[in-house]
Order: sequence, then C-alpha cells, then structure tokens
Amino acid sequence: MPSITADVRAADGRIAGPRALATRQGLVDSLGRLLSSRPFRDIRVIDIARAARTSPATFYQYFPSVENAFEVLAAHVAQQSSTLSSGMPLAGGARAAVDRWFAFWEDHAPVLRVIDTMAAEGDERFVQARSVLLSAAGQALGAALDQRRAAARATAVPPKALEGVLVTLLASAAAHEAGFTAWGTGDELRDSLAFLVTTALGTP
Repeated sequence: MPSITADVRAADGRIAGPRALATRQGLVDSLGRLLSSRPFRDIRVIDIARAARTSPATFYQYFPSVENAFEVLAAHVAQQSSTLSSGMPLAGGARAAVDRWFAFWEDHAPVLRVIDTMAAEGDERFVQARSVLLSAAGQALGAALDQRRAAARATAVPPKALEGVLVTLLASAAAHEAGFTAWGTGDELRDSLAFLVTTALGTP
C-alpha cells in the first residue's frame, strides 16, 4: 500500500505542496463518498472529478487510475484501524471492544467491502491492507493472550492461532451483522461475541 506520510509527487514529478495535497485529499474523499452510493467498478474518473469540483485532468495529476486513488483511500482507513488496538479486552471489557470493532466497520463499510473483494480476488495490495486492518485488533488480543500465559492459564491451542481465529470471527461478524438477524438481535450477537472472546482469553 502507498505510504500516506511519504512525499507525494504530481504527474510532472514535482513534490506536492499544501494546496496540491488538499486537492489530492479532496479527490480521495470524493471517491469515499461515491462508494456509499454506487459500486466501486462503476465509478469513473469523471465522477470523482465532478464530486470534487475539479477536472479529470486534475485527477490525473495525482492518480493514474480510480484503482490507484482507492489504494490511497484504503491506506487511510488501514491507518485509522490503529484505534482498534487500544483497550482490547481482559475482564469486563470485551463488550466495549466488540462495540468499538463494529463501529469501525460501520463507519468505513463501503471501503472495507471493496478491500475484502479485492483481497479475495488475490490483489496483493489489498491483501496487505486487510492484513493491516486485522492486525490492529490482533496485536491487542495477542497481548491479552500473553497475559493469560503469564497467569498460567495455558491452553493446547497455539496463542497465535487463537488470536487469528478471534480476529477473523470479529471481522466476519462485523461485516455481515445484518445477516445474523435470524439468530438474534444486534445486542445478542455482540454479547455472544464478547462471551467468546472472554472465554478464549480465560478471563473470569
């Protein structure tokens, strides 16, 4: 994924200044808004340019394609996932952590759906983006599992594998929350996830 902190260069090779960076960010933000109302593959350069109140020529000053602009958007969302690593549960905190995970998914659902689709198609750029997203929660769960080992609550299940299973479960449930209504309400789903997390971590 592209770095969002490295120097940004326009098509002519010049390093973008503050005004150019604002224009570039406006294009990325416009793409994000468009994703809320139409499929990614239906979005054209001219759509993004119009939404940003600029021209296709300006778009091409910063991005060679819509997909490249989305790559930058995905990197922004992946960076924001670092908030998921704070306060992941031990005793009493599992439900709050589940709520935080679901809130992140709801806030970024259009972008996350595209990342999942592109990753499933084998695009390594978005496989990497998805890995960054999931590792945010994984790091905190890993720390909790380390505490479990230190407290002599060892298990035959390798901690890293257990961490991966829990993160995958959280991601899948958050992405498909609407499809779980046959098994209970949203609160019941989240309470059940919190129960599974605390049980896996061996907390009281």
